[in-house]
Amino acid sequence: MQYYASYILAVEKKRADGKFLPLCIMVSNDTKEPTMRLLKENKCFGLKRRQVYIVQQGEGVPALIDNEAHFAVDPEDPYTIITKPHGHGDVHSLLHKSGITKKWQDELGIEYIVLFQDTNGLAFHTLPLLLGV
Repeated sequence: MQYYASYILAVEKKRADGKFLPLCIMVSNDTKEPTMRLLKENKCFGLKRRQVYIVQQGEGVPALIDNEAHFAVDPEDPYTIITKPHGHGDVHSLLHKSGITKKWQDELGIEYIVLFQDTNGLAFHTLPLLLGV
């Protein structure tokens, strides 16, 4: 997250209008608390707290344990099926339902957003080229 925050701060310095660029992080039930703690302990890595948005995925879908699609069952409760988040595609509906993108458009004049997976930090090097095209 420090890498992404430093990139956003660097781009903000080049903006003439002085507005901040928002960062939205999609979390799951499992990752929300550690993400919030990381942001708090590191003071949002230099970003203003009001520019960091968190959207949380729902309860998820049943987890499968094999190619035959058997459900993953909680080892301590055989009547409970383990669930996992839907995946990266949830971000589109979460942004829409939360009203975040409308707020960005109305309050910050943002017309375009970039979505990326945190597993590909190098994508940030090519994003300006993509946006320029």
